[in-house]
Amino acid sequence: MYNKIGYTLFSFEFLWRQKWASEVEKAKAGLQATLIIRHPENNKLYVNFDSEILTLIREAKCLTRIGIDIPESAKIVLLQEDKFKMYNNELQFVLREYDRIVNKIRPNTKSLLVPHLEDLEYKLRPGMVTLTWTSMNIDGYLSHVHSGLAKLEQLIININDIMENRIENNLKSLSKTVLVNLPQDAQTYTLDDFVHMQEEWIKEESEKLKSKNYEVEGAVEDLI
Repeated sequence: MYNKIGYTLFSFEFLWRQKWASEVEKAKAGLQATLIIRHPENNKLYVNFDSEILTLIREAKCLTRIGIDIPESAKIVLLQEDKFKMYNNELQFVLREYDRIVNKIRPNTKSLLVPHLEDLEYKLRPGMVTLTWTSMNIDGYLSHVHSGLAKLEQLIININDIMENRIENNLKSLSKTVLVNLPQDAQTYTLDDFVHMQEEWIKEESEKLKSKNYEVEGAVEDLI
């Protein structure tokens, strides 16, 4: 009975190890996937990392601890555990930053930023087309994308500042300008005095309008 149970357990372990070894090769194939993928429905970008890889790493660790020899392909993946986790976390951060920065764009300036968004998309494209998890130049790719994100964010901050503080605030001030100075007291005026008072008032307000218009014009030129 002892020998029979021992043989059964040995057979079970042998078959299980064979099955696991075949699953290793399937999971390892996930490393040939591109780094980033675009969702076909909502058009959002996601990190294309197969969770089976992490499962494989955990299982390989457990088997190693109990003294079971694992295939060379699993050892190779296990040795790169830290690298895969780091790249996964970095890419997750990059895409979160991408969404955060794009959401800062004001609707009325989005058309101005189309070339810059296309440029950033161009920087992200290698991760969607050519780079896989076994590629050697992922660090350079991440650095390139981080640089593009920082440049775009600074540009958006500058644009939003110009739009809000130099254009919209001045336009609000212009819209509140009153070109007729109606007396608040009960004093009466002759027609000539009233006309003269209005001419002086309009002259002062016109100078203010002129100044605000120049500010808006300069801001639009800077924006362009």
